[in-house]
Amino acid sequence: MQSAEELYRFASRYLPGGVCASARSNPALGHPFFVSRGEGPYVYDLDGRPYVDMCTSHGASLLGHNHPAIRAAVSRALELGIICAYETEHHSALAQRLCELVPCAEMARFAGSGTETVMHGLRLARAATGRERIIKFEGHFHGYSDHLYYSSAPPLAQAGPADSPRPYPQSAGMPRALADLITIVPFNDPDALAAAFARHGHEVATLILEPINYDSGCILPRPGFIELCRALCDQYGVLLFFDEVLTAFRVGLAGAQGCFGVTPDLAVLGKAFGGGMPISALVGRRPIMAHLRPEGASEHSGTYLAHLTTVLAARAALHEYAQGGFYERLAELGQRFYDGFGEIIRRSGVSCRLQYAGPRFGLYFGVDEPVWNYRQAAGQREEMLLVFITGCIRRGVYFHVSAHHGFSAAHTRADLDRALEAIEGGMADVRDQFMVGR
Repeated sequence: MQSAEELYRFASRYLPGGVCASARSNPALGHPFFVSRGEGPYVYDLDGRPYVDMCTSHGASLLGHNHPAIRAAVSRALELGIICAYETEHHSALAQRLCELVPCAEMARFAGSGTETVMHGLRLARAATGRERIIKFEGHFHGYSDHLYYSSAPPLAQAGPADSPRPYPQSAGMPRALADLITIVPFNDPDALAAAFARHGHEVATLILEPINYDSGCILPRPGFIELCRALCDQYGVLLFFDEVLTAFRVGLAGAQGCFGVTPDLAVLGKAFGGGMPISALVGRRPIMAHLRPEGASEHSGTYLAHLTTVLAARAALHEYAQGGFYERLAELGQRFYDGFGEIIRRSGVSCRLQYAGPRFGLYFGVDEPVWNYRQAAGQREEMLLVFITGCIRRGVYFHVSAHHGFSAAHTRADLDRALEAIEGGMADVRDQFMVGR
């Protein structure tokens, strides 16, 4: 059996950085976290050691790993044949179910990753409005396409003024001209948003946002802010586009739009939607969705879109989420866990802000005040987070170095109590390293 270090050296010969996706690197370890398998709330390392998983596939595994309903759905799909590029009764049944559950969903289409689905949704928004400009919020992440991969985590020295951020390309290789088509606005700043609409509203196709900004940890909208987004879009004829890749089916069956009572024109649903399988959905109002080919002129296609294995998995996942008490149990587990976590932070004396919504949360080391925007989130001390994560992993609880963390429906009280024990140890490590003599 290879050690993690040996496997990393081998992988690095054939995979840039030793990984298949950049985000799988874990700076707390100095290499990816290699797993041999996953089961329920646990992932297992190469030696078979179990870890309580507080990453849960970056939120995709809301049911936990290897859930029996998802396994049965995939097995059923294999029995029907490894089918791609064909329609079945299951595709339209899944679309119908989304239209029953999600407020803005009058029609649906499917794709794989959130990145490609948001990309198709952006093209659709431009086709439906005849406009090209986008407004997005600083710190909000909408995938890796060139048109949207701006200012999701910009260095503050290059981010521009706080009330009027500059578009910051998050990757090399992005065409410079695309920056002219995007306007970046600070989240939760009504005056800045109104000013952006006053300057550009009549040329804007869509305002896109994470209704809960998990990709900056966990930043909730201030009261009335989502309603303002809706009102400004209506005033200027702009489409309101919710990126619910992370919030869909995590905060409730109707997603964030159901929680906040604000209905967008378009939405992308992802992560938990497939129960760990790679599928996402573009949903929206019928007159907008009708711009997609073959009814309209906006393209959305691909051989592997809505592969039957993923469609059946998504149907199974939605069935599980709709079971009585599913979200109530998550809320009960979460409140107990978050109360315990908050008490550990208080006892440790470590400066750390915990913010959460549903079974997903963010940590801001070195921050004591409520976080309402990216600039506050960017002021956290990442070196403290790395020490915390290293300490938790050493104690058998896996955290990834990312903005958000969480638990699944497979986690029990005992699993989360075990996680809290490791969290207490990780906080002690941070206190000992950074607060000696304070």
